[in-house]
Amino acid sequence: DVPFSGMKLKPHTHLKKSEVLEQVKKMGFASDYHPQQKDFEKYPLEDILLIFEPSRAYGEKIVWCTTEDAYNREMERLNARRQAVLDEFDRENRGEAAEEEAMQDEPDENVVVRDVPKECREWKSETAEATHEEVQNFTVQNGRPLLQIMITRTRGQFGKSTKLSDSGENINNCRPQKDHNFAPPKRELEIGIQAVKETRTCSCQTTWFRPINKSTQYTPSDFLQRGADLGYDKVDELSAFLSNVSVGVEEALQTNETVDIFQEEFAHLGEEEAGAITKTHSKLKEHPNFHDVTYTKGKRIEWVEWVPNSSDMVVSSCCENMPFTERLENSGKATVSTVLVWSFADSLSPHAVLESPWEVTVFKFYPSDPTYLIGGLGNGQIAVWKLSPTDLGLTTGKSQSSRPGLEEEKHSTIPTVVHRQISMIDESHRKAVVAIEFMPATLEIERRGRGASEKNPHDAPIKYFLTVAGDGQVMIWDFQAMLDAINDNDFLWRPVVRVQLQRQDSGTEMGLCHILHCHDRFDEKGTKLLTNFYASTEEGELILGDWAARGEEDRKADVVKKMYSSCKTFRPMLSLERSPFFPDILLGVTDWAFYLFKDGLSEHLFMSSYTSTYYTRGVWSPTRPSVIFLGLVSGGIDIWDFSDQSHKASLSDTGASVAITSMMFCYHGEIREGQKLAVGDAQGHLHIQNIPKNLIKPGGREKENMRKFLDREEKRVRYFQERQQELKDLKDQLEKQAQMATDGQEKEKDKTECLDKEDAIAEAAYQKLEAEVKEQLGPG
Repeated sequence: DVPFSGMKLKPHTHLKKSEVLEQVKKMGFASDYHPQQKDFEKYPLEDILLIFEPSRAYGEKIVWCTTEDAYNREMERLNARRQAVLDEFDRENRGEAAEEEAMQDEPDENVVVRDVPKECREWKSETAEATHEEVQNFTVQNGRPLLQIMITRTRGQFGKSTKLSDSGENINNCRPQKDHNFAPPKRELEIGIQAVKETRTCSCQTTWFRPINKSTQYTPSDFLQRGADLGYDKVDELSAFLSNVSVGVEEALQTNETVDIFQEEFAHLGEEEAGAITKTHSKLKEHPNFHDVTYTKGKRIEWVEWVPNSSDMVVSSCCENMPFTERLENSGKATVSTVLVWSFADSLSPHAVLESPWEVTVFKFYPSDPTYLIGGLGNGQIAVWKLSPTDLGLTTGKSQSSRPGLEEEKHSTIPTVVHRQISMIDESHRKAVVAIEFMPATLEIERRGRGASEKNPHDAPIKYFLTVAGDGQVMIWDFQAMLDAINDNDFLWRPVVRVQLQRQDSGTEMGLCHILHCHDRFDEKGTKLLTNFYASTEEGELILGDWAARGEEDRKADVVKKMYSSCKTFRPMLSLERSPFFPDILLGVTDWAFYLFKDGLSEHLFMSSYTSTYYTRGVWSPTRPSVIFLGLVSGGIDIWDFSDQSHKASLSDTGASVAITSMMFCYHGEIREGQKLAVGDAQGHLHIQNIPKNLIKPGGREKENMRKFLDREEKRVRYFQERQQELKDLKDQLEKQAQMATDGQEKEKDKTECLDKEDAIAEAAYQKLEAEVKEQLGPG
């Protein structure tokens, strides 16, 4: 039988210690007694007492005695209860037996039965009045007289045969009609209000030029006196001049006759100062997208960058759309991946192709020399390409300019660039590189990564950059050392600083997704912190770290200084961007929502409402402080304008037909006159969206209003933090008072018990003394 099961539960049961240990030995962790195995082994007795405790006084419904004292105490209590039940049962049996004996001792009586008719009386009920009141409450009383309706029918229709059917073709609709008999009464109130502004009488006078009738007369010979010396000998010179300027004049005349059918007639008129988003003038206009069957078919655009100092050249990397199982099978095989350079002049074929031994998951141009491209590979290595100005479309080759007839040859031959340097695979990341961040040019890292200082000038070339990957490592690379040995085939490129991030609770690796270096961050003493960085994790958290943290003898270095776990979604954070207008504000985008963080706060500053369509990317507007562009898995783009509303997107538009995988604004050229947004999708198409003017031009006080909004949200967060701390302190204080009261009662109880014990000892001594005195005195 299974204890404590069935309809009638036993209050307790007994088990054998040897049987329980034997069952645990046979079944292992599948046994119900396995969690308590060590306690059973320490138990001194053979008999184990299990007690069913439905009130959960000890935290569980089924408890057992772990010590011999507890076993004896509970057995005494159970035996006492059992004896009380037996005594009660005996008393009841004795009472029934006594009644039966008394009935047997009574003499038999003569019973006479008479058949008397019943007397009918009036029925009386004690609950009649209450029933009448209840029925009266549920009875609906008519508040107005009943309506009388008379229905008539012509005599000719009496007895006429009628055919009825359930067809729904001829359905008569009964339209609602207004009944004037039940129109609510209306009252009219005549009142007048007039607001009169203060008036002031003033006058001014301007100079008056009165018209005067006047006339002027001239002779034609007056204008020919200056050129009177021109003769027929100047005709050749005039002909040469007209021949030289005729081409330019003809081109100017043709340009004036040409009409731009795509020009907006009202584009250069006055615009509203507020810059609010309206759906009629906020549609994104797409440039012809870039797609190549050879390089991008069946792939996704993983990363997009604009060529520096160019607004019509864009670079994108392509990765295979393979599930995890296929990617795992092909993980050890050598492949060739490409990074494509696109030109607006030709959207059907790339301008140049950069070949890579692995998929390029992220890349960036070297800011000090845009001809170098740094890319993070899928196997964790760092590769560097050297591009020429012709590859980047900044200049045109001599062969193309001098031989314009070979247009087909130009399109058929696409230049291919191979990487110049690659890092050591043993010294690189163990997973795909997901982010690259350049450090300031003034920064110089000390030996062995013990710290950093600002020793270099501001106009010096950038020396170091950061990389992160899913293996939880933060690496710092020396790019200048690589440039010095770029032609050395024996050069081994390895990071100068390597930091492993681990979780403090479990000690496992903390996978990273993005990283931002803190350029202007100071401590409480005003010292500039040069080694701090923000990073996002694969579980949606935001951390503040210090790569120069030092460990002690008994523990490791505490690299993670602060963790924002309020945005934890157990999914990777998709974007981490710093606001171009507020350096202390960060944008973090997850699948469900996006967050705004501020440096110095322990919680997020703002959290958007959850969306029905997952987010994939997010970027700040380069010219409007309050506008954020968010890519969706459906291919749409949500535009949030905090100067308009903050509870939902102000505008939604289409960026692609499938899921958006990458987004990047062009920060070169006149971005206040025209902006371009590069959008990559999951099918290998690179879309260029032209941003409308009301999403480019900021309002008159938009930055100030956005700062007020952020300050208001910061006050709200700090208020809730202070309120939570006050409630926590109040709870601790109440618990402390309750504990002190409990301790006082226990002390009073102990004091009373001590006094009773002393009285009992004194009473025993007195009784002993009394017995000795009586014994000495003897009888009598």
